[in-house]
Amino acid sequence: MLASIIAVALAATGAMAAHTINFSSNCPSAIMQLPGRGNYGPGSYTFNGDVNGGIASAGRSCSQDGVPCSSVEFTLNGGYSTGDITLIPPHQYSARAAFQMTPGGSSAVCDNANCGRNNAFFKFDDYSAQRYDSNPNAGINIQITC
Repeated sequence: MLASIIAVALAATGAMAAHTINFSSNCPSAIMQLPGRGNYGPGSYTFNGDVNGGIASAGRSCSQDGVPCSSVEFTLNGGYSTGDITLIPPHQYSARAAFQMTPGGSSAVCDNANCGRNNAFFKFDDYSAQRYDSNPNAGINIQITC
């Protein structure tokens, strides 16, 4: 009986999605906040299980929440992952921000403060800047360049 329980637990663990985040920045202040997982600097990370409500920010001087800097928000979960660049106040343009969802390839770039609503969120109810990936193991590549 115990062997059956362990086998089921191992099978469930093996089916858990893995999500890779590649975050690069040359800015003096760069931080990625992953609720429930901690804060990270630029680098490559792989997580088993969902990554919800992540935000990567960079600029001259960013708070832990990415304020007042250019920021990429994302959620990676088993089947419906999303990312966007946010310039919704108190966030503001501080550096070129770009991301690409993997493996699907949808992406966005904001290289100036007026990059447009198809590239960045400027208000809460405009979703044209949001990108999606339906792969259960979706990841994201983020670049913020000063």
